[in-house]
Amino acid sequence: MKLKGMVPPIGTPINADETVDEKGLRKLVNHLIDGGVNGIFVNGSMGCFALLTDAEQIRAVEIVADEVNGRVPVVAGISDTGTKRVIKKTKIIEKFQIDFVTAVVPYFFRLTQAQGKRFFQEVANASQKPVLIYNNPYLTPLDFEISTLLELAEEPNIVGLKDSNQDFNRLTGLFEAFRGKEDFTIMLGTELLIPQGLMMGADGAIGGAHNISPKFAAELYQAHLAGDYETSFARSRDLAKICNIFQYGAIWGGFEAALQLLGICEKTVFEPYAVASAEDKEKVREILIDCGLLNNAKGQAE
Repeated sequence: MKLKGMVPPIGTPINADETVDEKGLRKLVNHLIDGGVNGIFVNGSMGCFALLTDAEQIRAVEIVADEVNGRVPVVAGISDTGTKRVIKKTKIIEKFQIDFVTAVVPYFFRLTQAQGKRFFQEVANASQKPVLIYNNPYLTPLDFEISTLLELAEEPNIVGLKDSNQDFNRLTGLFEAFRGKEDFTIMLGTELLIPQGLMMGADGAIGGAHNISPKFAAELYQAHLAGDYETSFARSRDLAKICNIFQYGAIWGGFEAALQLLGICEKTVFEPYAVASAEDKEKVREILIDCGLLNNAKGQAE
């Protein structure tokens, strides 16, 4: 199986004690699948994995895998602060119905290219599930060089990459370097350049705003496959409008407000972050109405 298409990093609905809200998470899973996504990534950045306890991260994977029940591929995030911790987490979640595991490099301490390479080699050797590299230079201490990624792609159990580096000069070099390697997946980690990236050779994208409107994301991808680039770029503009919710409530508050307004769940904001103010929530409501996701008259989800 090759991962491709729109694969949202699912948000993590939580209870007041910051345990996983199972009902809300299951509802969000179905919201995404009903919207036409091609997979679900649990324990990504949008899911605030680093703010969940280890036990709740594992519980999130179990719930998502159970609710998906094979309908789309599931990518399970196993990121942590050290190689042994990541491998331990991998061994626990392998029993669930997941298709891939992924991780950023251990965060906090600086790493060299050689150390990052060794990390993924050790994880891939220990995992029974195919491994996706997650390159996120904005939230981790390492940006993988293309040459390092090419070396890692030779590992038998490393099957793809999510790259959040938004430098298009680098992406051009990346796609050129992997030209002809059809079995290796490259997923974009940027939300605002998806049509361009797909045209350059990306297999799909992983974007947080897709939690809010999976339908726009799915339509973008299907339009690209059909060669309807006008529609593809139109849906990209729609998604860019939705991304404006992150301007309110310091990202997380706006995200939570949108999910509340759509009737999906009540809470996704972890301490020390704060919920959106009433004024910010109203701004989020206006964005959702403008995008056609809420009924203007009743303020209800379409």
